[in-house]
Amino acid sequence: MSERHAVAVIGCGVFGAVAALRLAERGYRVTVFERNREPLSGASFNNQNRLHLGFHYPRDPATAEQCIRGYQKFRDEFAECVTADFPNGYFIAEEGSAVTAREYLDFCDSVGLRYRLVEPSRYSPPVTGVTLGLRTQEAVIDCRHLRDVLGRRLAGSSATMRFGTEVRAVETRGDTYTVETHEGAAGSFDSVVNCSFADINRLSRQLGHEAPDRQYEYTAVYVVDWDHPPVGVTVMDGPFTTLLPFGRSGRFLLYHVEHSVLDRVTQQVAPARWREPAAGGLLDRAAVERGFRRVLRDATRFVPALRTARLRDVLHGPRVVLANRNDTDARPSMVGSPGPGYLTVFSGKLDHSVWAADEVVRQVDPRAMSRAQPAGQA
Repeated sequence: MSERHAVAVIGCGVFGAVAALRLAERGYRVTVFERNREPLSGASFNNQNRLHLGFHYPRDPATAEQCIRGYQKFRDEFAECVTADFPNGYFIAEEGSAVTAREYLDFCDSVGLRYRLVEPSRYSPPVTGVTLGLRTQEAVIDCRHLRDVLGRRLAGSSATMRFGTEVRAVETRGDTYTVETHEGAAGSFDSVVNCSFADINRLSRQLGHEAPDRQYEYTAVYVVDWDHPPVGVTVMDGPFTTLLPFGRSGRFLLYHVEHSVLDRVTQQVAPARWREPAAGGLLDRAAVERGFRRVLRDATRFVPALRTARLRDVLHGPRVVLANRNDTDARPSMVGSPGPGYLTVFSGKLDHSVWAADEVVRQVDPRAMSRAQPAGQA
């Protein structure tokens, strides 16, 4: 690959970082633009850190199969960032679950997921209000360690890193793209890989590409101190709670499908007010504490021992999912090419980043990217 083929990667979350490394390894001249001061400072860090194996998607086997595909690839690439030495259980709620215990077991068997049945009352901690318990091999990602690892790899690569640089616009000029930042023009590029997550549609619209409605959510994941060994508890399948270890910190992440969503809209682009969430009242101390109490109240329905959990911090930020998918809860990862030389990476699963980066490389290759025939759109 000629060094003259220049690629702009917008966003240095895990998807942008891994894609940039793959492209740089293959001789592309890569420039990464990230509005924050270090990699993995946005949605890649402010999430549940779950290393998805597929158990979360009984109503959409296609998403589950993507998770199975991504799980081992990520573990092979970032083994030192994965924590798996804790019991991790999935449970079906007695009331309000979208799937029954039998349907859930049939789903697990149909996609080849391995599990061991557990008696919820004998799990540690005991789980109540559920009809089924499974011990799984799912793990979590230590995102602090992952950020350090990717930072070192990027620093040792040929990629040019532009941290603290917000991309305001992308324009086409003939066969090249011009990237405009808050500091002005930042150069011309043969290809652009848009990994900006919540900002994908805003930049795509500037280029005249379709920007379908997405469901944007501003979420809070609560970091708690709790006097218990590392353990995972996920209650399925509906508006329930997840408890997971916060990497190797000794703390836990507590999340609720509904109560952790501080704001939600379905539209083409993310709300501008989310850029300053504190100013909008989303994250004042009183609001954070109210949200935590709601989440904890629901969590103790299933894990009574969590009554002693204490709020330590909150991870917050926007996330994006497909709109109007509540019936199936489909959460696919997609690498698309809305136009020649322009790629978008749409995903909320950190562990899909390795196979997605390989797909980015395949599509950026000029031999696979016909400028006369776009490759499809995410």
